[in-house]
Amino acid sequence: MRRKFSSVTIVQTLAVSFAALFMASSCGASAALAVRADRSATLSVSLEVPAAVEAKLRQFVASGAAASGAASVATRPLFDPDAVAASMRARGFAVEESTAPTPRSWRGTFRLADLGGLVSSDPELSKAVGYERGAGWASLSVSLSRGNAGALARLFPGIDADLLEALQPPALFDNPVSAAEYRSMLSGLLGMSAVAAIDGMAFTLAVSLPGPALERGGSARLDAARRTASLTVPALEAMVLERPVEFFVKWSQ
Repeated sequence: MRRKFSSVTIVQTLAVSFAALFMASSCGASAALAVRADRSATLSVSLEVPAAVEAKLRQFVASGAAASGAASVATRPLFDPDAVAASMRARGFAVEESTAPTPRSWRGTFRLADLGGLVSSDPELSKAVGYERGAGWASLSVSLSRGNAGALARLFPGIDADLLEALQPPALFDNPVSAAEYRSMLSGLLGMSAVAAIDGMAFTLAVSLPGPALERGGSARLDAARRTASLTVPALEAMVLERPVEFFVKWSQ
């Protein structure tokens, strides 16, 4: 029998799924990581779901909410700041901020005492992120592929496995379709307006370094001062991951 989902579960699960599983690429998303020489770091993330995507998500649950007598989801936040904060605290982060400024956006800032310790002690995270140190240098690497995207997804709370099964994002499932083919599938699911909004979205990462960069690799770009390394991944590329996304930077400290 087909499982029935509550309106709250569907909205929150789809929103978190877009953010976590597609590296927030279907949202207007940015992440800034400030790394310090003592291994500590501060992570700031902001997400905003496009209005057209938000409208489709809420449309999915409107009839179910009416039939069940559940409270209206017209303005219910798509992100759960408390759940995100609890998850980050459990992983060793100090939470400076976790808030939903609007029903379709979320913003968070988190501090970490030992970035290297987190990566080495977390089997899920270490599948995608690497941190190394040597005499006078340190490095950070990110490798995102269909083989490890699922590991990253499990780091986020509130994801419903059955809904993910229905969406079948190629980055997570054994579904070797191209970006063009998956875009066509999304058009049927979300509608052309929502997919057009996703076309204009990308995930951006900016890493501030405590010293000048010595090397870079993959899709990492350096600013003129060699103190910030950045990465930009278009939405559909992150959803499908036809090719792995690689990022590497090594700096002096």
